[in-house]
Amino acid sequence: MGGIASSRLATIGISAMNRYGILFLGIIGIWGNLLNVYIFSRPHLRRNTCVLCLLISSFLNLIILIFGVFLRCLMGYNIDLTYNASIFCPMRYYLIYVCQSGSLWLIVLACVDRYLSSSLNMTYRQWMNRKRTNRIILFILIFSLLCYVEVFYCFEASFITNGYCKTKDKYCSYIDTASYLIFNSFLPSSLMLGFGAGMLINIKRSYQRIGQLPSYIGSINKINRRDKQLISMLLLQVALIGICMFPISIIKFYLSITISIEKANEQIYNEYFAYQLSVAISYINPSGMFFVHTLRGKLFRTELIRLFNRLKYHSHRNLLCRRISQIMWAHPINRF
Repeated sequence: MGGIASSRLATIGISAMNRYGILFLGIIGIWGNLLNVYIFSRPHLRRNTCVLCLLISSFLNLIILIFGVFLRCLMGYNIDLTYNASIFCPMRYYLIYVCQSGSLWLIVLACVDRYLSSSLNMTYRQWMNRKRTNRIILFILIFSLLCYVEVFYCFEASFITNGYCKTKDKYCSYIDTASYLIFNSFLPSSLMLGFGAGMLINIKRSYQRIGQLPSYIGSINKINRRDKQLISMLLLQVALIGICMFPISIIKFYLSITISIEKANEQIYNEYFAYQLSVAISYINPSGMFFVHTLRGKLFRTELIRLFNRLKYHSHRNLLCRRISQIMWAHPINRF
């Protein structure tokens, strides 16, 4: 009876989470990333190499939300588009993994860019130019595409997996877990934390250096306001990524090393619920970036307010034109 009760509770909980929680993340995530793309694509912003990384990362987050969040939301209504779908099953996981990896490594590149730009060494500051950044971004995208080719072999939705889209055996589970933990979790997170700490150290050294130099020399070594805002946004973004990716990394590692152990039905259902919950938490990362930028970036908020004011102006102008048109047609004699 305990196993049956656990099964029902897990099914109800997962269904409710996919119907409402995941749907909420998808809606705010799509709108948030669309606004990110609009604001980061402004001509005076996208010339910045760090902003370019954030712009492409927002594009990739949109793909994650479409193929990850909304398809998972449909599962809450018992609509699984990957069930018995031999082609779409691995394609979906491949797109999610590749875009997630690319997005995370672009944030790593943005952290490297801000670390170098905040350095007191002028050579380091000039190292990340636009041409070099474009090459590194291209390398990251190609690298992400190649890292998860194994998905097409390991993931199936056939009689081997009872029609469900998942790894077909324990060896594929080991490969999937290892590649995910290396390329989507521990390695990018460690580099983000390392360069994030380096940014804080550079900022501290910059203030100490300014206090020791005359004002006309200290102003040269001072980090400008835009760089400070980008650094602040990135540090909060790194913290969010670490919090969101930690649960799924632990769960995937645990499930992989215990895959050969015989478990009771109640434990299986509890682990399944924990895994689904960790997946939902991981989607907070691509969904919440807009709020991170709005909270910490005054530059971002300024562009957002300009967008809303522009939309408000066009809305009032269109309304005024419609009213004038209605008045002209209601009193045609006034036109002569």
